[in-house]
Amino acid sequence: MSRLARVKGEFESYHIIQRGNERKPIFLSDEDRIRFLETLERMKQKYNFIVEAYCLMDNHIHLLINDNGNDISKIIKSINVSYVSYFNKTYKRVGHLFQDRFKSEIVSDNRYHLVVSAYIHNNPVQAGMVKLPEEYQWSSFNAIIGRKTNKPDLVDRKRILSLFSDDLQLAAREYYDYVNQYEPKKGILDIEEDQFTKSDPDYIISYEEAERMLYNELKKRGKAIIALKSDRELRQEIVKTMRQNSSLTLKEIGRLCGGLSQAMVWKILNQ
Repeated sequence: MSRLARVKGEFESYHIIQRGNERKPIFLSDEDRIRFLETLERMKQKYNFIVEAYCLMDNHIHLLINDNGNDISKIIKSINVSYVSYFNKTYKRVGHLFQDRFKSEIVSDNRYHLVVSAYIHNNPVQAGMVKLPEEYQWSSFNAIIGRKTNKPDLVDRKRILSLFSDDLQLAAREYYDYVNQYEPKKGILDIEEDQFTKSDPDYIISYEEAERMLYNELKKRGKAIIALKSDRELRQEIVKTMRQNSSLTLKEIGRLCGGLSQAMVWKILNQ
């Protein structure tokens, strides 16, 4: 069956979702996230598009981009090719990193613009990674409200803030309140949910809960935390369970499991 043609406009804003192939992580370290933002910045200079919002999760990315008259497919392809080349070289791997096609929707209405940006900035909150949007350093939220952040000049904050007020300080305060009062809404382009979600009784909400779960599980088996370093099967089981049933980062899972590196956690998840 042939693919449906992607809906594209000109001088349009797009909500883009790019997901890791087979739901695998696309960022294994903060250095990877920094490299992706550097790539985004470099391609922005090359194609002169406008970054209005972004959020880098472990295995997917949200972007709100205005094409500024450029081909959005060409923009995303250029970003992907550059980042995948870096990732494969760094981790000595080959093959696809992203799913074949990115998901996209045109965001042309001002009200929907705000809804999508709030949704993007609340992704880490909805995933249980942080309690407040400003606590997550790998999104554009702090840049938009004027706080210190990674790559502060990457994002054009005026597009979103102008929907509140011409006074940027006042607009930033109002946008902060808007995002923090956001409630999930139906109809927004979303990443396909994993099998386990927060409504599941076994879903792990926080790092502290994961610690309690791990302690109880090891106690039940008569094992100590050090056993995860020598017992390969137990280590694989615990790491994969935590990854599947939580939104913990690779770094957090490694720390829980006796100090495993992010690269080791990633290796276990792909065995």
